[in-house]
Amino acid sequence: MFRLRKVAVVIRREYLSRVRTKAFWISTLAFPAVILAFAILPNYLAMRSGGSYTVALVSDDPELSNRTAVQVRERMAQQGDEGGAVVITLREEPLEADGAAQRTRLKREIADKQLSGALFVTRAGVEKGRVEYLTTNTSAWRLMGRLEGSVGAGVRRMRLEGEGVAPERIEALVRGVDVSPVKVGKDLSENQEGVMQSFFLSYILMFLLWMSVMIYGMYVMRGVLEEKSSRIVEVIVGNLSPTELMVGKIAGVGAVGLTQYLIWTLIAINLAVPGLASVVLGATAPTITPAILFFFVLFFVLGYVLYSTFYAALGAAFNSEEEAQQMQSVAGWIIGLPFVLMFPVINNPDSTLAVVFSLIPFFAPVLFFLRISVQTPPVWQTVLCIGLLLATIVAMARFAAAVYRVGILMYGKKPTVKEIIRWMRSS
Repeated sequence: MFRLRKVAVVIRREYLSRVRTKAFWISTLAFPAVILAFAILPNYLAMRSGGSYTVALVSDDPELSNRTAVQVRERMAQQGDEGGAVVITLREEPLEADGAAQRTRLKREIADKQLSGALFVTRAGVEKGRVEYLTTNTSAWRLMGRLEGSVGAGVRRMRLEGEGVAPERIEALVRGVDVSPVKVGKDLSENQEGVMQSFFLSYILMFLLWMSVMIYGMYVMRGVLEEKSSRIVEVIVGNLSPTELMVGKIAGVGAVGLTQYLIWTLIAINLAVPGLASVVLGATAPTITPAILFFFVLFFVLGYVLYSTFYAALGAAFNSEEEAQQMQSVAGWIIGLPFVLMFPVINNPDSTLAVVFSLIPFFAPVLFFLRISVQTPPVWQTVLCIGLLLATIVAMARFAAAVYRVGILMYGKKPTVKEIIRWMRSS
């Protein structure tokens, strides 16, 4: 007989024993700062990481060389005096008759750090649409972008003037046009948000969901292992059934997770985190709608219950975390697979690949929520996903309960797969 009163006692114990610890409050308050640091600071610092570079500009066409140099200087002038400016000092030299010897000399200067790089802007390279840049650091993307833009702009201007276009008309003719994405809601509302800001929201929420399901699932397993190794569980099951203990433990730890989410939500509201993100990222931050918050909590609960039942069974079946490590890593790989599929899903959330994998129950808590954060799926897919998740949770709970009932009081050697199957059949 399943007694809710007994389960409530376990829930209360599991919940209070965790939220009363200093570790809980330290992790709860520190986590938002860590997430913001990892999500925002790299972009913030990258946009403000400049430097001074000395580049040899080699060309067999004086006009090409001059056009490129002019464009480099114009782009540096447009930077103004803001932090993180890219300062490029050009050393123009003609392409020598012995090109191989000149190339070797420049490579030696680059290797000796006398030059940051050597840019070869030749007529042949321009005709092929590709020029070479020799350097020891191919990761200096801001410098590379500045040089590529300068060469391209200089070549376009020279070609247009060669076709008889007046120099004063060139600027208007080559001016680019930005595409500004506007997200259309189900109610036909419009919300203007940048591509990177939308990706930032989807990725952060997906990562938070994945990490929470993993961490709290492992909390359940470690709690079971601690009680089992200390033999406390022998006293506990004298007052309630193993199934009641398992359900209470899962619900109690899950309540701790929901408490953290509530605290994080209050922190985000009071500190205006979206506003901070918009200032740092330089664009309007995407809006977290009530629907997204609802599905975030829903898929956390469903995903957590699905995986925590599995982790509870692991804790009951094995005697230590080292013994359960192999099966634990399997669960980690399964729930980590959505990160491999993240970009295809974000790029086309209605594709066959995105739909099929997001409906698989073990991937659904992360992948289907990712689809929702990008673009609302059809209602029938949402209903089917939740239905499949609930059915899988019931099946997993039956499996976990069978293993838990026998394994929680088993000590000694590590059980085999055949023994676990026998436990299930005898339950």
